[in-house]
Amino acid sequence: MENLLKSLSKALASFACIVLLAVMLITFVDVVGRYFFNSPITFAVETIQLSMGLLVLFGLAITTLDRGHIAVDVLDTVAPKSVQRIFAMLAALSAVVFITLIAWRLWDRGIKFYEDGLATDVLFLPVWPVVILMAVAASVAAFIALVQFCIPSIQGDTHPLAPDLED
Repeated sequence: MENLLKSLSKALASFACIVLLAVMLITFVDVVGRYFFNSPITFAVETIQLSMGLLVLFGLAITTLDRGHIAVDVLDTVAPKSVQRIFAMLAALSAVVFITLIAWRLWDRGIKFYEDGLATDVLFLPVWPVVILMAVAASVAAFIALVQFCIPSIQGDTHPLAPDLED
């Protein structure tokens, strides 16, 4: 199971890298065109806007797998191991709930955008395929969070929920 999750998250992260490269190239060409040739790329802004959502959500799976989300551990240093485990369980459950909510709302918005025919202003690109891709990425991250909640030892043996910890 862990190998499948690693493969999925690495594939999504690789796609995010490709999207980031495209954003960098479009931005570079747009800036050079604007300031040196007085001819910016007309579709640069809307393409970058759509791409930024993909970047964030395609990086979410690998961040979730690596347990790389922001955490405040002020109480962990003074709390006993049993309380640390409760905190870790609540944090893992929160990740499952919130990432699932994000995925659900993205699926909902993607379907709504498809039904409404929402498109970008300049190129008239349909928005729904991008939102559906974001929903797929969020769903993968939610699945990873759920698996980590149920099997705490996946990706992170030093995690407070890992079964080999001493009290």
